[in-house]
Amino acid sequence: MERSSHASSRCRRTNGRAMPFFAPGLALGLCCATALAPAASGPPAIVIDGQAAALACATDRPVHGAALAVAGTGSPPAAGSLFRVSYDFASGSGTLTRTPLSRGEAGGATPVWDAAAVLAGTPPARRRIYTMQADGSTAPFEWDSLAPSQQAVLDLPPGGGAADGLGPARLAWLRGERALEGTTFRRRAGLLGDSVHGAPLYIGAGANRHADIAYSAFYRGTERRTPAVYLGANDGMLHAFDAATGSELFAYAPAMLVPALSALPAPDYTHRAYVDGPLAAGEAFIGGAWRSVLVGSPGAGAQGLFALDVTDPAAFDGGLGVLWEFTDRDDVAMGNVMQPAQVARLKLRMRGDTPVYRDFAVTGNGLNSHAADAAQGEANGALFLLALDKPPAERWRIDTNYYRLDTPPGDPARPGGLAAPALVTNEEGVLRHAYAGDLQGRLWRFDFTRHAPWRGNPRLQPVFMARDGAGRPQPITQPPRIVHAQGGGYLLLFGTGSLYGRAERDPAGFAPQSYYAVHDDPAAPARPAPLERSDLAERYVEGEAADARFTVLGRQATAGSGRRYKGWYLDFPAGGTTGERSVAPGALADGKLVFTTVVPGRDRCAPSASRRYVLDALTGLPVNAGGSVLARGLTGVLVPDVVHGAPLLLPGPRRPMAREPTGRVRVTRETAILHAGTAAEVDGGVSGASWPAGRLSWREVANWRQLHRAAVPGGRP
Repeated sequence: MERSSHASSRCRRTNGRAMPFFAPGLALGLCCATALAPAASGPPAIVIDGQAAALACATDRPVHGAALAVAGTGSPPAAGSLFRVSYDFASGSGTLTRTPLSRGEAGGATPVWDAAAVLAGTPPARRRIYTMQADGSTAPFEWDSLAPSQQAVLDLPPGGGAADGLGPARLAWLRGERALEGTTFRRRAGLLGDSVHGAPLYIGAGANRHADIAYSAFYRGTERRTPAVYLGANDGMLHAFDAATGSELFAYAPAMLVPALSALPAPDYTHRAYVDGPLAAGEAFIGGAWRSVLVGSPGAGAQGLFALDVTDPAAFDGGLGVLWEFTDRDDVAMGNVMQPAQVARLKLRMRGDTPVYRDFAVTGNGLNSHAADAAQGEANGALFLLALDKPPAERWRIDTNYYRLDTPPGDPARPGGLAAPALVTNEEGVLRHAYAGDLQGRLWRFDFTRHAPWRGNPRLQPVFMARDGAGRPQPITQPPRIVHAQGGGYLLLFGTGSLYGRAERDPAGFAPQSYYAVHDDPAAPARPAPLERSDLAERYVEGEAADARFTVLGRQATAGSGRRYKGWYLDFPAGGTTGERSVAPGALADGKLVFTTVVPGRDRCAPSASRRYVLDALTGLPVNAGGSVLARGLTGVLVPDVVHGAPLLLPGPRRPMAREPTGRVRVTRETAILHAGTAAEVDGGVSGASWPAGRLSWREVANWRQLHRAAVPGGRP
């Protein structure tokens, strides 16, 4: 996740920028304003600040970015669409638009629709807004439908005090009623709140990943449903918009945030996070039927997750509605989840010869699980598996409807917390392993090849320890990317660095950060100790840190089983001085790794920049136009803009080349690479690839008769 926030409260005006989205498991963005109280003991809490991008300090216009309409469980609503989010941090308002997709700068494209404008014309009484009650049921977000405890907190003025009787009016304001704006309540620039940290998520048709009859019927139904774009906002709600028209299909106000909603209408309102975290989508078998599910996080707004049934977004109340909410009140190890959860199928056990499966939301515990808020725990990492089919009225019970896999304690003086996992599944889509890093630089592999509860079998130990050349831990805040390694196992690709709050933008605290590719083979015997950088091949950046273009060089070596090197690493140039770091996951394009880094400005309002790298994923070295690996070559560029999130990949059509005399045909494809920048999309060039197709070669089998008779007793030619 991108944490590229560089303005301070001292700046005369703070405007926001857009949030990009690419695929499930990638929620990209900027952190939102919340100051978390430190725990009574242990490491200090990470203060997640929501100051806007550096460009906002020099302009009064909102800063824009883009989000590609490629969905978690479906295809784009129309060929070539971008879903663009922008916001004005000072007014707390935002927009979501759908624009035609074009390479290069698309800032001038005319939107097909603007969801904020459509929402402004919707009568509040017609909006379909829901929340969850204490028994887990879904209820309309209307005064008479709320539980007495929810009515009571909405009737309290922000900051405490006696009930003032304004609860119904506050709820009406939250629903969009504007009659009391400028008098009793504050005046809004628009009804759609800002999405400082959130990114839009498009869901169209199903993923078509299973072959059973029940799933086939479910998939055919998803082809007929209304495609929707989902966006969390700091107006306290998760919104679902019709992808064709921009109209709001429904909204959800998480119950965990209802006690904080009375602050939103206050005339002296100070910006804070609400539904400002990542979204993810998947499919799960619930109550005897397949369903599409959305798993969302409030991010800095609260510690927890929520899950919704979005099988038919146009009839949300006709489905299962709210599946559940899970917070630090249910388990103290849950923190602020700043990266997307994932939906995965796990094998619980065997019932005779039949495996028993269950679908879960899988997430790291995130940040500040030890901070004193609703609950206080230890500053350790934990992987959570939350059953998506938990009945609404059933209480959360560990090892029954959720599982928690704790990582061993680390340095008690340093913040802990597990980042988002990357998942490895088998041919049937059943989870086998999960890889995730933590804030102390440890990369973990979680084994799910055995039966629940999956703890202590085998003993959990780090796969790798990320430390700089001086031995200092380097925080891992992004999910790794995974590719198959030569000789078996995987290469885990990830960068290091954190950029959550102001302290991490202070040049006095800059430390060298790196990008790593680490080999792991779950089938091999366990290593006696975690891998370290001395086990990896070093790659270098040649040139000065301020160079517009730069090269990468290193020894030709491929990592894998039985090889000298167990991966490769690249230190960012002059990281201790420039503060360059990797805070968003990379993308894989035609065997190449494409990622960007953030180079913070020298002060809180100074412009920041990004570097873009393109390397061969297996070797960490540059490649030429034909795809051959080079020991030295131009591979990156300094972008004078903050590039947000993972690159956006736009694969082109496959094109066959002329058939060779042997019958072999090579197929080529070009993939355009876009990055979402602060001002506009950044053209990242094109990645080309080719591979054989059709008949690969000729072989003469002179003794085919003999082979036939040997294979088929009594066989005849």
